Amino acid sequence: MRTQNIEKQDEYQELLKEVEENSPYRRLPSAKKKWMSVSEMGEMLGLKKTDRYWLVHKNYFETKVILGQMRVNIESFENWYDNQIKYHKITGEEPGTKLKEWSYSIPEIAEMLELTDGVVYDLIKKNNIEVVIVDYWKRVPKDAFQKWYDGQSRYRTKEDKKRDAEMEAATLTMPEMARQLGISRKQVYGILNGKKYKEFFEFVVIAERKRVTKESFQRFLDGQDEYHLDSANDYKELAMEENIALANYRRKKLTRTGDRSRNGNLNYLTPDEAAYLAGVSRSMVATWYAKEYFPVVKIGSQVRIKRKEFEEWLERRNAERGC
Repeated sequence: MRTQNIEKQDEYQELLKEVEENSPYRRLPSAKKKWMSVSEMGEMLGLKKTDRYWLVHKNYFETKVILGQMRVNIESFENWYDNQIKYHKITGEEPGTKLKEWSYSIPEIAEMLELTDGVVYDLIKKNNIEVVIVDYWKRVPKDAFQKWYDGQSRYRTKEDKKRDAEMEAATLTMPEMARQLGISRKQVYGILNGKKYKEFFEFVVIAERKRVTKESFQRFLDGQDEYHLDSANDYKELAMEENIALANYRRKKLTRTGDRSRNGNLNYLTPDEAAYLAGVSRSMVATWYAKEYFPVVKIGSQVRIKRKEFEEWLERRNAERGC
């Protein structure tokens, strides 16, 4: 009996739904609201009556008198709200979303370039960068800023400064190159601009300064015998190195990496240095010390070979081979 009642109720609900859907008197969905009163607009922005009508009379958005009362077009108001930053809704909805899509404020540019607002204003004036006035404040269109930014290299964003630092680590300035070779800056420019060695060098510009890549500087060192690294730049242990070939190898490696820790010292060799002295590959040296032909010291992931024992072992090996 209960089951029959449930089935009848289901049939009734389906019939009622069908009648409602086909009835000419069914309720239509309400149309989207297009207009609001000045009071509603003022309450939305937290404005008093005088400020509400002052804003209306500035003609920032569309208004119309409907049935004797001033009304604000909602779509026009929202478009104005998205393109200004002075007024804020009490709901916390952020203003100026569209404005921020196509322009920067002066403080935003100052933060990007890590400058003061005053320096940014001077740059805008000096370089005739396009500006627009929004609510009495200057803003710079993003395309105008990018055009200026791409045309210079002195001022850099935080991200580009980080990339520049990586490039600087892989390059030399002309004064640095002069110190490396122990010659004057004038002689360096003669090398770089002369036909004899010009083909060796590659250049990059960082912060409006021309720099030589360390890789091309190394090619220059390896490809001629007229100029060499100045031993006056050596750190203490490198200056004491008696093996001239090893000392030059370490100087060149230091020039490439800028990291002294990648070199050995008077008592220990890196695997690369041992391979250089033995005239074999680094992997061969690794095979040798894995077989314990000579003692090594491991510091974390680094391997250092005891130099005295390695040289003695290498001398015996060469003698046995008749080298």
